[in-house]
Amino acid sequence: MKGKKSFFAFGLLSIFIFFGLGTWQVYRKGEKEALLKNLEMAQKALPENLDSVKAAKALQPIFAQGHFLAEKTIFLKAKIHQGKSGVYVLNVFQTQGGKYLLVQRGWASDEITTLPQGDLKVEGVLRAPAPPNYFQPLNNPPTYFWIDMPLLSETLNVPLLPYYLVATSSDDAEIFPLKAFPSLTNNHLQYALTWYFLAFALGIMLLWHKYFYLKR
Repeated sequence: MKGKKSFFAFGLLSIFIFFGLGTWQVYRKGEKEALLKNLEMAQKALPENLDSVKAAKALQPIFAQGHFLAEKTIFLKAKIHQGKSGVYVLNVFQTQGGKYLLVQRGWASDEITTLPQGDLKVEGVLRAPAPPNYFQPLNNPPTYFWIDMPLLSETLNVPLLPYYLVATSSDDAEIFPLKAFPSLTNNHLQYALTWYFLAFALGIMLLWHKYFYLKR
């Protein structure tokens, strides 16, 4: 009898947990819908001059005028593009207004150090650096696997802006530009329904268990 009561209590706890997870997925659905709406608006926006923007934000289309700095190149290792392994090529761009912008020029199969010369205009979308996941190795300068702005500012000896630019075009045939905007899906409704279904199914099982227990 004690074991049956424990099973019933555990089942009730599980129902509350499943219901809570379903409700959390409903909340995440609302967040993702807002993010997708902002993403859609950003894709339709016209690029603005970085030197004229008072408060730049992630996913904002931007252009900057200035020049690339020599010997300020880094490569993000172990990046896959169309099934091939290579690197992301990033360079520091100094704007006419004196800002230092990290530009992700694209993917290359090898480390390319050549730079476009002279006064240039770069265009793309601002992105906020993503924290590393559990599977990414630690950065060990001059070897990098992910963008760490404070570390890069220190090792490159320039005060980088807290975001970087994903360029939408490339001036080097060996560097392939990447998708500037992230591809997002909103599957949270399906996840919520799954958790709610599990809570409902477990509730039915507990009612059957209670009924069967009372009949014995």
